[in-house]
Amino acid sequence: MRSISAEQLVRALEELPSLPQVLSELIEAIEHDNVDQRSIIMRIAQDQALTSKTLRLANSSFYGLSYRVNSLSDAVSILGFRSLRTLVTSTAIANLLHRFVLERNDVDYFLEHSISVAIFAKLLAAHICANQEQAFTTGLIHDLGKLALVTKFPGEYAAVKRYQKEQACARYEAENAVLSMSHASIGAMLARRWRFPLEMQQAVSAHHDPMTAETSELSMLITVANIFAKVHASDEDRMRLLRESSYAWQRLELNEELCLRIFATERQQYAEISQILLSH
Repeated sequence: MRSISAEQLVRALEELPSLPQVLSELIEAIEHDNVDQRSIIMRIAQDQALTSKTLRLANSSFYGLSYRVNSLSDAVSILGFRSLRTLVTSTAIANLLHRFVLERNDVDYFLEHSISVAIFAKLLAAHICANQEQAFTTGLIHDLGKLALVTKFPGEYAAVKRYQKEQACARYEAENAVLSMSHASIGAMLARRWRFPLEMQQAVSAHHDPMTAETSELSMLITVANIFAKVHASDEDRMRLLRESSYAWQRLELNEELCLRIFATERQQYAEISQILLSH
């Protein structure tokens, strides 16, 4: 076994890329609406690449607007500051992940799954009238711990993958067995370091935990979205996997017709959003 010590982990997280200042301000604004929106918008506008990609997202099928958003101010007027915050945060995090020391294909693969989870989380949140923007952002960051492990502990993570193959178990189970911690707990630590709200940290930490009456609404949305985003699963397999946790099926008031509609919408939105977020 090749456990990672607390000291090693703290040092590794400190060595990971840090957030741009304007993104840190946006994250801190998630729990506060009394922020100087004009000042933040002006700061975002100074980054032309960030602004351009944010506007492309605003004009995508993700929001389904019947008219074009031409400026960040338009985005706030039409979509609201919370939606703009989600768009900018998503774009900035996608850009940031390409600074991790990994092969381009590895980062793209990680982002593809995270984007899928984010979209599923938003669609599920809309179904139960929960906070869609928070669900989307949490889905996008839910697997950050996996990227941190692959980046900073490649030898240890190779041992995890060998154990998973030998034992035919889930990746997070192999992580706990080999490293005495999982990417979910490490992701929560990174979310805390980047000052995401506590509820989002907890949802990242719990996205592989069994769902019970104590599971928060956001945690359940991310856990179910993660199940739905299984790469090689058919629609029938996704529903079967979720029905194995009948509690979530009932609590979210899901049914086969609704799930099939969500799957179809995710496929449509994913094609467009992934193209935007993965572009340079």
